[in-house]
Amino acid sequence: MAKYFGFSKAPPALIALLVQGIAFILAATLCWLLIQLGFHFYKWLPSLACLFVAQGIFAYFLSAQFKMAHWWRYIQLFFPLAIWAALELHIPTSYFLAGFIFTGALFWSVFITQVPFYPSKPEVWTAVSELLPGKKLRILEIGSGLGNFALRIAQLRPESRVEGIEIAPLPWLISLIQAKFFTSRVRFRLGNYEKVNFSDYDLIFAYLSPAAMPELWDKALLEMNSESLLISHEFPVPGIDESQKMGFSSDQRQCFVYQMGQYRPT
Repeated sequence: MAKYFGFSKAPPALIALLVQGIAFILAATLCWLLIQLGFHFYKWLPSLACLFVAQGIFAYFLSAQFKMAHWWRYIQLFFPLAIWAALELHIPTSYFLAGFIFTGALFWSVFITQVPFYPSKPEVWTAVSELLPGKKLRILEIGSGLGNFALRIAQLRPESRVEGIEIAPLPWLISLIQAKFFTSRVRFRLGNYEKVNFSDYDLIFAYLSPAAMPELWDKALLEMNSESLLISHEFPVPGIDESQKMGFSSDQRQCFVYQMGQYRPT
């Protein structure tokens, strides 16, 4: 349904806002009609609670129609009820403002790209370093979060140029502070990796989400050199056989390695 409204490329948070708006109108209309028909539902629940329950149900099914991720649908379902509970508890609005600013700074990537905050583990950093050829490389971590992967790779491969790019302001700021504290040469940028030219790098390391993988693969095919590597932690590219996989002892997650030269037409 989103494509019919021109929202197929819109940020998920914007689609969620549209869904809640439509759901509220539908819920308010339904409640008004029931009242006109003499159905006094407020005998069982407060009328405002009934309105928010209906809004959440409408929002859940509309989210499915808009092809939103499953976890977004449950957020949409319970969001109106959370508002009603906050109103009933008389929670000061300043708390919501502070919470919104903090979560927005930390999870901005979720709102824009459907990519949650996923930190990788030290054994992943070491395994990736050992996989790389012993020469000076240009390495980019996309969705660099707190910067731990990039900082460790820079330590393990001091001859290489390592960069990280992160769209969420708070993790990016923390990565900058860490780089200063450890006097690291890693360069961290605030922004969207979609605006970065992948041809400038020998390795692209990604720990994103299944939702982001198809577009990431299209960009990698278009821009990366044949000698370059794309490594995705945990999430493979749908429908594409990886060049190799790396497993780890601590959990079931894997790294999927794509040698870009294997996917070029001959």
